[in-house]
Amino acid sequence: MRYARLLDQAPFCVITFDATGMITGINRAGQRMLWYGEPELVGRMPYDSLHDADEVAAHARVLSGEIGTPVLPGLPALIAKPRLGVPDEREWVYLRKGGSRLPVHLTLTAMTDGSADTGFLAIAHDLTERRRVDEYIRHLAQHDALTGLPNRTELHARTEAVLAEARRQGARVALLLLDLDHFKHINETLGHPVGDDVLRTIADRIRGAVRPRDVVARMGGDEFAVVLGGLRHDSEAELAAAKILARVSEELQLAGQSLRVTPSLGMAIFPDDGSTLTELLKSADSAMYAAKRSGRAQLRRFASEMAEATLARFTIEALLRRALAEQEFRLRYQPIVDVGTLSVVGVEALIAWETAERGTMQPSEFIPIAEQCGLIGALGEWTLATACREIQQLRRELGRDIDVAVNISPLQLREANFPDVVARCLQAADLPAGSLTIEVTEGILVDGGDITVETFRRVRQLGVGVSIDDFGTGYSGLGYLTRLPISKLKIDKSFVDDLAAPGHDRAVAAAIIALGHQLHLQVVAEGVESRAQLEFLRGEGCDAVQGYLFSHPVSLDALRQILLGGKGFAHAA
Repeated sequence: MRYARLLDQAPFCVITFDATGMITGINRAGQRMLWYGEPELVGRMPYDSLHDADEVAAHARVLSGEIGTPVLPGLPALIAKPRLGVPDEREWVYLRKGGSRLPVHLTLTAMTDGSADTGFLAIAHDLTERRRVDEYIRHLAQHDALTGLPNRTELHARTEAVLAEARRQGARVALLLLDLDHFKHINETLGHPVGDDVLRTIADRIRGAVRPRDVVARMGGDEFAVVLGGLRHDSEAELAAAKILARVSEELQLAGQSLRVTPSLGMAIFPDDGSTLTELLKSADSAMYAAKRSGRAQLRRFASEMAEATLARFTIEALLRRALAEQEFRLRYQPIVDVGTLSVVGVEALIAWETAERGTMQPSEFIPIAEQCGLIGALGEWTLATACREIQQLRRELGRDIDVAVNISPLQLREANFPDVVARCLQAADLPAGSLTIEVTEGILVDGGDITVETFRRVRQLGVGVSIDDFGTGYSGLGYLTRLPISKLKIDKSFVDDLAAPGHDRAVAAAIIALGHQLHLQVVAEGVESRAQLEFLRGEGCDAVQGYLFSHPVSLDALRQILLGGKGFAHAA
């Protein structure tokens, strides 16, 4: 009786039944779990009726193989092991009153009086909560916590199933990779909570733009994937992609801000662009990068030349890593000439890279790849440090002031520690801060946000100049000129090329010079190649010029000879 009272208080289900299978007892926890009262079970219901008949039959077949003799389904299968003195411990399903199913971990043992079995004891633990936790953990492992979309792992599993079905049916499958353009700016300017809201909204929009059976996954960061299965014609995928592009590009209202986020999409089609998921991902990735290179906010379908471009990108990335490790880069310097005196007042540092594998590499070929693969920080710091060191060395040798301008990637300016990098390079070279100018394109000033503005202020506080390169080519908004601590404007070569003849370019160049002077900024024109261009710029009051009329970019030794040869380029006048 004492043990019976203890079992009655136990938090798990305890059932006893006799050799015929009739239930002889059940504790309170068992009654709560199975929704039966004791009078409904004891002496009235056989124990095996609490089990799923198909599950017991399957267990009978397994036992027959293990024991070596046929085991009948029903009660014989449940007590086969206990009769042999071996507890039968495994997961089962109990059938509750009303027919609902309850997963349990069940241990069945025989009760003996020392010489014979007097009945059987079934102890069951409810697995519902554990199953719920397991399912939740499984969901977390397969889904993105922020958006609830399948993650990369689950995408692979589901896409393999879609591809297998397509092979059987002779159907086509489209894989779309989608990357949000300039998403990092949102995190930097509005904060990560707003960025998270944007990602959740974009995820919902993509889901709403495709069929319920299509797979939408978050690959990580601001990149998503969509798998469109069961296609007969490529036009179906193109229409779906156009719908996604339009839906994602719609205006957002978040945190009191009106935002418009655009995607770049790359599309690959099974089996034309790849017969496996790995091949399709590579093809779609190549197409997505082609969309970004072509101006973003568009869809590109994979083409074979994109694979070549992707291979070239990976090759150049490997060469870049080696070049940084082995110091393969060199700097060349183009003189900047005072318009009034035609003396050299400074130089622009330009990176040069000669490779054994690909010959001379132009910055336009490798700088974007350095930005994509995360090497631009190291490359930019090397350029800045080398320019400071070499020009200060030249200043000491010649005993004269020379300023140096260094182009900086927008990605570097978005790093909060960039002013510290500048300060470190100046200190290591012992170059006066006023002799260094940081050159940036005007687009970063419009897109960069508050972090970039603060970075500029900190750089200017060091005493370093800031120049807007390629001015007038990218944006019409001029508000940032009064908001940011800029010291120079550079007229882009595209406006200088046709200055020899009357036309709109003359008006643009004259307006930039006048605007710069009104704002007390120095104005420099680049790409000057003829005396006629120089005369026009001089007449409009341009402060300084650079270009082939005076010198191509040259090595440090050649620059030394130019500076030793006299005060400047009087012959060009």
